[in-house]
Amino acid sequence: MFDLRLGGLVICIGASIFLAAAFAPMSRVFAARSPDEKLAIINRSLGFWRLFQVLFALGALITALGVGLLGFSQYWRFTVQQFLPAVLMLIGAVPWCAHVYLRAVDPQAFALGALPAWHFKVYTLLTLAGFFWLGIELQHLLDGAWQGFFLMGASMLIFILYQQFKDMPPFVYYLLALVLGVSILMNA
Repeated sequence: MFDLRLGGLVICIGASIFLAAAFAPMSRVFAARSPDEKLAIINRSLGFWRLFQVLFALGALITALGVGLLGFSQYWRFTVQQFLPAVLMLIGAVPWCAHVYLRAVDPQAFALGALPAWHFKVYTLLTLAGFFWLGIELQHLLDGAWQGFFLMGASMLIFILYQQFKDMPPFVYYLLALVLGVSILMNA
């Protein structure tokens, strides 16, 4: 069994890796207006483009691992429900890793918007479901602490916005994770 802080630390590490990739100069490609502009940005630094795709995948996987470590906390009982958030996030990370792999090996398909959309859709839904369920579990673990309400409310809001706009930049999920990780480190 672990202290909650280990899970919080690993969540912070995973979220930080993802956010470092999301806010790196290379990521301006996501704001480019045309496929030609996107491809030009990528081709100027193809090695960095591929590196950042690896960081996006690692960030998602490490964050899910941190959520899983919370399930091994000395404060929790051992039930399926406490590991469900990590399982949902890990399953969601699989299509996400496939998506960023495709972005890395076929930048032209990415620039043209020709990559399969289902990867991102499944990743988004499972990641948000994982955060929502983690909020429920934190309510039990931390006796109604704000982190549980925050995760449930924020994941529902992000889901509504995703449904409304049919897209959501995934860095938003990792800002949410970073807030969670820091709060666990500060309050555990």
